[in-house]
This record gives sequence, C-alpha cells and structure tokens, in this order.
Amino acid sequence: MILNGGKIMMLNGEKKMEFDGWIGSYKVRFFPWIDDKQIYFNVRYYAPGQSIEKSPDWDKTVYITNNDAGQKVLSNFIYSLVEHVENMQITDETKVVLTF
Repeated sequence: MILNGGKIMMLNGEKKMEFDGWIGSYKVRFFPWIDDKQIYFNVRYYAPGQSIEKSPDWDKTVYITNNDAGQKVLSNFIYSLVEHVENMQITDETKVVLTF
C-alpha cells in the first residue's frame, strides 16, 4: 500500500519509495537518503488551525535502514511508525537510525 502522495519508482532496477503528505494530523515526508542505505523520515505536527506556513509545534526526523524490512514497514505500518516517532524523545543534533 502506498498512500496518496506517495510513489514507488524504479531506478537502476531498484525500488525507491517517496512520500510527502498527511498521515492523520501529521505532515510526513520520506525519501531515500543520499547514500541510498537509509531512508530519511520526517514527521511534523501542527496545532489545529495553525498555518503550515509557520514552524510546526514539533519536528522529528529519523532514518530507516533501507532494506526489505524497512520498506515493508513504510508500506504496511506507516501509521504505527508515525506514532512511534511522535512518542520518541529525540534531542537536537541526535541522529536516530531505526533498523527493522
């Protein structure tokens, strides 16, 4: 399952996943990172009625290991992943890598 706003692309025979859209009340964006070994995964929360032109209430980024299991989580368990990232305590300047 790829959500509205997401797509799977083939590049050099490999699957590339991208998404930039809303999952519930969260603005979510993910795409393969430059090294192609990880997937950049960003979740932003805006207060109800808040303009998206302003900074979000919070903004959290994690990286997901770009393997079959990581792509399966993005395809099938995206809502759970968004909730997990929401509940994570991530300090500034900390790089978090999730491997499934």
